[in-house]
Amino acid sequence: MSNTQYGLFCPLAMACEVLEPRWTILILGEMWGGATRFNEIRRGVPGISPTLLSKRLREMEEHGLVDRIEDAAKGTVDYIRTAKAEELEPALRLMAEWAYKHVEPDIALKEVDPDYLIWNIRQKLNVHELPRRKIVIRFHYVDAPKRNATNWIVVRPGEVVELCMRDPKFDVDLYVEAETQALASAWMGYSKLQTEIADGRIFLSGDPVLAKTIDRWMGSTTYAGGTN
Repeated sequence: MSNTQYGLFCPLAMACEVLEPRWTILILGEMWGGATRFNEIRRGVPGISPTLLSKRLREMEEHGLVDRIEDAAKGTVDYIRTAKAEELEPALRLMAEWAYKHVEPDIALKEVDPDYLIWNIRQKLNVHELPRRKIVIRFHYVDAPKRNATNWIVVRPGEVVELCMRDPKFDVDLYVEAETQALASAWMGYSKLQTEIADGRIFLSGDPVLAKTIDRWMGSTTYAGGTN
C-alpha cells in the first residue's frame, strides 16, 4: 500500500491512500458482516486471491484498521476491526446507499456471481422466521455453470447457519430453482420476490410452510428497505 500514490497534503487524499487499494473497502465490509477468519473473508470477497488477501490484511494491520489475533492453543487466527476502522462505517454505508440509489439495476445485475449471492443470502437469513428444527434448503441456479450451480443451506437451532457446496446428504425440506438474476434482483430489492415466483423465474417445491413464508426468512440486502 503506497504512501505516495497522490502525494497531496489533503485529508481526502490521505484517506484514499489507505482505503483505495483494490478490495480494501470490500474486506472491511465483509468484516462488518461478522467475518473474522481468513476463509470467511475470502468467501465474502470473491475474485481476490489468497496471496492478495494476505497482503491486504497485512497492510490493513499496518494502518491500524485490523488486529490479528492468534490462538496458539486452537491453531486459529482471527482478524478484528479496530476502533479506527469502526469509525469508517457510517461513511462507507453512505457510499453503499448512494450506489444502491443511483446505479441502474441492469448494470448492478449484469454479472451476478452465484457463489457471492448465496453467501450473502446465508448471512442475511432470518432464522427466527424458520421452524425450530433442522431445515435444509437446496438452491439451484438453472443458468449457472455446473460447478457452482447448486448449494445447500442447513439451519439448526442455536447453531451457525451452514452453507454447503457439496450435497450434505440430508433430506431437503425446500427446493429453490431460480434464474440467477431473478434471485439476485429479489434479494437486492430491485423486484419483488413473489413477482419473480409468479412469473416462473423462481420455482419452489417441498415444504409448503417454507415456500409460503420465503419472503420472511430469506431476508434481503441491508439497503433494500424491505421491498420484497
